[in-house]
Amino acid sequence: MNNQLYIYEEVCGLIKQKGLDHYNREDIEDKFIWTFAKNASSLHVNTVSQSRYVLYATEKDFNLIHKKAEDAGLGITLKESKKDVIEMMVSQYEEVASKAILFIRNGNKGLLQNPDEKKLSHVIYFFTNDNLEFILDCLAENVLYSEKKRQEKAYAEKLKASEELKALAAAQTKLMKSQKYGRKSALLTTPSVKTAPAYSVANAYSYSQPGAAKASAKLSDDEIKNYIPEGCAVSHKKYGKGKVRGILEGKIDVLFEGSVEKVFAAQVCIDKKILTVI
Repeated sequence: MNNQLYIYEEVCGLIKQKGLDHYNREDIEDKFIWTFAKNASSLHVNTVSQSRYVLYATEKDFNLIHKKAEDAGLGITLKESKKDVIEMMVSQYEEVASKAILFIRNGNKGLLQNPDEKKLSHVIYFFTNDNLEFILDCLAENVLYSEKKRQEKAYAEKLKASEELKALAAAQTKLMKSQKYGRKSALLTTPSVKTAPAYSVANAYSYSQPGAAKASAKLSDDEIKNYIPEGCAVSHKKYGKGKVRGILEGKIDVLFEGSVEKVFAAQVCIDKKILTVI
């Protein structure tokens, strides 16, 4: 047993320094397991009885750590499928506190499966505190990458929503302008309605008679005399017979029998034939 490995409490402190989260699981009794998030990788730290760290890894974490370990010349992939053979090989690396990092893809399936980690397929063994820091740095990198992608996605969605709002606002503005222009055009093109002059029955009758157009125009005194001469005898339905005494300023002065004197508007007399020349 290599007592140089960190105990669980020391590992917890190191993980917190890396800024990695802890997810409390109710499905396990082992107190020496650190799960980084729901459905995320789990680190088993039983260094009191063993000289190894074991990471049950997600596909994403396994791939990143495997690549970086190979780039650093630390990665070794075990392809054995028998549990006793794998355990023997791991023990050999453990006895010498190897700096190697052992990768077993799908090493947590079938007879090899750890009952506490049924959802995690891949297993990584490592045997030094330096490699522990290496593994934690890889996990932190994945967390930062995931957070960056999440923020980029959120920003893209926000930008898309903003563009959609701008497009909607532009469409509404265009529609409002179109409606406003349509109303303005309707006002410009609608002909104004002029009220026709009202005519009385008497007007209509007078226009239907010969010479009505001429009589309806304003007449001078001389023109009036052409219709009703001064000194002529006239008759009126009410006052009877009379004599035109004079025509002045559009008015006709008539003296009827019985010394009844009346003054008539010449225009009305002519238009409505109130006086009849006899």
